[in-house]
Amino acid sequence: MSENNDSARAARPPGATAPTAVADPHPDGPSAMTLVMRRRFAGLPDQIRQARRFVALAAAGRAAAEQAVLMTSELATNAVQHTCSGLGGFFEVSVYLRGPFLRVEVADGGSTLKTPQVRPLDLEAEQLPGGRGLAIVELCATRWGQSDGDGPGRVVWFELPQDG
Repeated sequence: MSENNDSARAARPPGATAPTAVADPHPDGPSAMTLVMRRRFAGLPDQIRQARRFVALAAAGRAAAEQAVLMTSELATNAVQHTCSGLGGFFEVSVYLRGPFLRVEVADGGSTLKTPQVRPLDLEAEQLPGGRGLAIVELCATRWGQSDGDGPGRVVWFELPQDG
C-alpha cells in the first residue's frame, strides 16, 4: 500500500500532512482501544446505507461523525463490490475510541485480487463514477491502513480526531 499518493497529496490544503498508511489494525494493541459498537451486515448493496446509519449512531456527538460516515460508505461499498462479502458473505463494521481518535474498521470476506490500492485522483479530468473510495479515505483520514483479518478476509480501517 502506498504511504503517500502524489495526486491525493496535491489535492490537500497547503500545510496539511499526509495520512499514514499502517498495516497493523491495532497499532497500540487492542487493549488501547475502547469498542463503541460493532455490527455485521449482509454483503448486499442495500446494507451500505445501513452501515452509514450505524456509524452515524456510533459516532453521534463527535465532530468526526460526518467524515466517518462518508469513509465508512466508501469502505463498505468496496467490501460489497470487490470482495467475497458481496458474493453471499457479510462485512463487519467496528467503531472504536483510541485516545483522541475515532477509529472505524470494516472487515470483509477477502478476495483473490491483490491488496486494495489507492487510485490517483485527477481533479481536472472527467472520471467515470466509482474507483475513488480509498483516495477519499487517504485524503480525509489522519491514519488508515489494511491488514489480513481472521481467516480469508481483510480489515480496512481509518482514524479521525474525535473533535474534528
